[in-house]
Amino acid sequence: MKSSVIITTHNRSYYLEKVLYGYLHQEVLPDEVVIADDGSTDETPEIIQKYQALAPFPILHAWSPFGGVPQIAKARNRATRLCTSDYLIYTDGDCIPGPRFVADHAQMARPGYFIQGRRNFLRFSAFESFTGSENAWQQFQHWLRGGLTRLDLLVRIPGFTIPSFGIHGIRSCNIGVWRSDVAAINGWNERFVGYWREDSEFATRLMRTGVKRRNALYSAILFHMEHEKVFNQEDFDRNNALLEASKTGPIFIENGLMPPPKPEPIDPQTLAEPSPILKAG
Repeated sequence: MKSSVIITTHNRSYYLEKVLYGYLHQEVLPDEVVIADDGSTDETPEIIQKYQALAPFPILHAWSPFGGVPQIAKARNRATRLCTSDYLIYTDGDCIPGPRFVADHAQMARPGYFIQGRRNFLRFSAFESFTGSENAWQQFQHWLRGGLTRLDLLVRIPGFTIPSFGIHGIRSCNIGVWRSDVAAINGWNERFVGYWREDSEFATRLMRTGVKRRNALYSAILFHMEHEKVFNQEDFDRNNALLEASKTGPIFIENGLMPPPKPEPIDPQTLAEPSPILKAG
């Protein structure tokens, strides 16, 4: 089974470098990494080029112009189109993978299911010293110093998952899903802008097709780097309405992975020709 890691980013090249470093040091390497870049204008291209030269696997840069507001779903769809693997691991450019992250997702992947992974939180104070490749004892030292917030997620039980039947706790920074299942719902809904609910809507439509959810409890851990928080009430309200509509609306959306075909142009001469007269026999 081939796996692709899709990483969203926007103008956080320092974060992205730490994330890409983590994928270079996996026990099981991904078959490819695709950067879903929502219009970065900082040093992101230089960081990607640096790791393209270092990585033994392809790193692709799926860049799209910034539309003035975050368009995460659009960026993920663009990146998904470039993927060549059967299994897709969606994550974010502020999430450092643990050294067994890809291996854990590969171990848990089963047809008919998607995997929701977990995240520990990395404080600003630990940015310089933390790489993600630390062993359990070193992670515990970071927790003692306040650099990590979740002591329970320092425990590792590979392959241990439990079923879940709703959307509570859905986080698109750590979702493993089969490419064929993504295609069946036409991917991510590009009507979403901002940072809220596009992942819950995606999971809702996925589960409506019969794909089941399982949660990884003590494996496939990411380390989510602390950052400033933003909130926009208008985006939040609109995205909540889109999420609610997904519970009964179309599963295969129009504004998604494959855009609707453009209508064929009409020949003006065809319109000018008189219709044939049919006579009763």
